[in-house]
Amino acid sequence: MKTIFLVLCLVVGYVYAGYPMVLWLLGRNREATMGPSTLPRVTLFIPVYNEERVIGDKLLNSLQLDYPREKLEIVVASDGSTDRTAGIVKAFANHGVTLHETTKRCGKNSVINEFAARACGEILIFTDANSMFDKLAVRRLIERFAVETVGCVVGDLRYVCEDTPVGKGEGLYFRYESLLKQLESKIGNVVTGNGAIYAMRKALLAPIALDVPNDFAHPMHVAAQGYQVVFEDRARAFERATQCAREEFSRRVRIVNRSFTAFMRYARDAKLMASLWGFCFVSHKLLRWFVPFMLVGVLVVNLFLLTSPVFRAALIVQGMFYVLGLVGLLVGRKIGRLATVPSYFLLINVAAFKGILQYFCGQRQAMWEAASTTR
Repeated sequence: MKTIFLVLCLVVGYVYAGYPMVLWLLGRNREATMGPSTLPRVTLFIPVYNEERVIGDKLLNSLQLDYPREKLEIVVASDGSTDRTAGIVKAFANHGVTLHETTKRCGKNSVINEFAARACGEILIFTDANSMFDKLAVRRLIERFAVETVGCVVGDLRYVCEDTPVGKGEGLYFRYESLLKQLESKIGNVVTGNGAIYAMRKALLAPIALDVPNDFAHPMHVAAQGYQVVFEDRARAFERATQCAREEFSRRVRIVNRSFTAFMRYARDAKLMASLWGFCFVSHKLLRWFVPFMLVGVLVVNLFLLTSPVFRAALIVQGMFYVLGLVGLLVGRKIGRLATVPSYFLLINVAAFKGILQYFCGQRQAMWEAASTTR
């Protein structure tokens, strides 16, 4: 029992601390190359569904980007929106904004598959309607394509309005994710993007399944074709953090369910999974999705080891951590910063547990639902 307890703890420790250390060792002497002599034609691709509250601000933000206007195509692809989204976008037609529409909702990836291939840009930048770019974000992304082996560049998502333990936890989580991406980038193997800001060569674009995250499938396709996926922390996008624990929980369940679906679809590529990218994927994503099952194992095994004072103390520490996390989720702002890490850690792991169980129970999520508090 002691061996099982120790092994489970070591695996969890590797996921959150050991893997970053391994990445640091692998990439410590590598530096990024950037700075193209010419600026390619770029398409900013914005898939939307009922985004009337933010699409106007998004387009104003896009028109203010520091990139030659004649080389920046702005495309909005509406997935059967039933609100005023299309009308708002049409008002920007004189500014060169292109609108594509579908008559019924088929899913985000459906409009990406249908309309991204029609884009004029050599480089496609995918973004969300509620993600506001730093003025230099596009230039910073494009600089990394100076290296011909770079096929995808992931930008840095920053959160604002982190007012609740959930919001603070989400911000902290993404800062940790950004650190991992920086380390993975040094070896050219960033595992996943984020829907707020990532770019890829149009020549590498391929259709993606409807029930997987586009910001997971696109980088995976790029890596499978032998190109590097890198991270550019100077290319920044900003979003409101989720304020509601229920919304964030549902969002994390969808992310894990759809990401694991993508893994099960594409893991058949033995060459990719046996590569350095495959190692990064297993360490960064696959093992993390199964951390909640390991934590349950740690707790259960611990109950059989209570004859030792060390293991009694371990059980008390676990109990205090989980209770603090639960109280933080239930009470919210009133408990302050103390609950930030336990609350979000508990939320994302219970969500991962549910997302994985949903997959094995045959549940798939082809539709993406935006969190209303992020708009």
